[in-house]
Amino acid sequence: MIQPGIFKKYDIRGKVGDTITEAGAAQIGQAFGTYLQRQGVREVIVGHDNRHSSRGLADAAIQGLVRAGCIVTDIGMAATPVVYWVAVVAGGAGAMMITGSHLKPEMNGFKLAIGKDNLYGDQIQSLYAMITSGDLAVGEGHSVVDHHANEHYLTMAENKLSHARPLKIVVDAGNGMGGIYAVPLLQALGHHVIPLYCEPDGLYPNHQPDPQDEANLRDLIALVREQKADLGLAFDGDSDRVGVVDDQGHAVQADRVLVLLARDVLSRHPGATVIADVLSTQVLFDEVAKAGGRPLIWISGHSMIKAKMAQEGALLGGEMSGHIFMGDDYYGFDDGIFVAGRIVQILTRQSQPLSALMATVPTLYATPEYRPHCPDDLKTPVIQAVHDALKGRYAINDVDGVRITFERGWGLLRASNTEPVLSLRFEGQTEADALEY
Repeated sequence: MIQPGIFKKYDIRGKVGDTITEAGAAQIGQAFGTYLQRQGVREVIVGHDNRHSSRGLADAAIQGLVRAGCIVTDIGMAATPVVYWVAVVAGGAGAMMITGSHLKPEMNGFKLAIGKDNLYGDQIQSLYAMITSGDLAVGEGHSVVDHHANEHYLTMAENKLSHARPLKIVVDAGNGMGGIYAVPLLQALGHHVIPLYCEPDGLYPNHQPDPQDEANLRDLIALVREQKADLGLAFDGDSDRVGVVDDQGHAVQADRVLVLLARDVLSRHPGATVIADVLSTQVLFDEVAKAGGRPLIWISGHSMIKAKMAQEGALLGGEMSGHIFMGDDYYGFDDGIFVAGRIVQILTRQSQPLSALMATVPTLYATPEYRPHCPDDLKTPVIQAVHDALKGRYAINDVDGVRITFERGWGLLRASNTEPVLSLRFEGQTEADALEY
């Protein structure tokens, strides 16, 4: 019996052999195929990451999709953004990516989309309802294999990027998918690339492929310093996120990377909208406004940011986790490989090193994200109580929890979408300001 707990807000995931099984994957495939056809979509692109369980889960899911009557293109081992891209250029096909992203090797799951638009919330829950009720389509579908999707993606990315001078770049793929793309792409663009953990290994023996956790960047930082590289790039397991290390070996937070990208986009598109999540530094929103753009704070969660970008016609979006969405001469989905290429492109057109460019971005003191335990049924009452206590005394943005603007900084209280915890973050002009709030 398939377990309801694997159907999360933004994806489906669980422990392989326990809550994620090949039998369950076939059911998920048939349910997704049913959902797609009720949306008028029959074609589906399926890819999988390099986890040891992923190929078997993909085969089972494809069987379910075909049973539902879908026409499936199996692109094999690929990064999540490649699956999105193939689905987009196919005219808005369904997209299914089997990946555990940055999670431990024994975990796996499914990211689902139509074109670049991810299923989330009630859309994902509807698949569980279809499975448990037996409300599943049965038809005559078929599957084909495409061995060239990765090659075609790299050609597209190379054609869209124009790098002015060669750099020395260290690439840490964390033994995930990123090395398959970033190394040949950057080499084709003329750079000297030093690969680190770029061989796909589904056991991730060196560190978890999660660039948001700075502990996973230690080896990259050391190699950037040792090689006197211009920058380091780190990717999560399925390459929809990127982390950046400057030439001095300092990790650059994703919201500060967004400042660099926003300045570039706004230099060519004055007045463009830039969207970031509520966890992002106030510096980002201030710098977007200063550069002539329209800053917009939105709900955390890559599906939410992507949907809001489409609604607003935004050219750039991102969140603290490292999901960055490029709508400027790109497709608007989160693609760590292409975003890395754009970051390098900006750097090749400057005479200054990355550390000097980042020094032009104002710095505020930000606390780490605090995540105290809170039962799910108490999250909303706690947040509402804080909102009511501060209403009228301070400016409050309540798009996702409460983000309160104080005289010399801000504080955020929001509910985690994935765990029984609250999320708190504070930022101030000084450390004392942030800790006071």
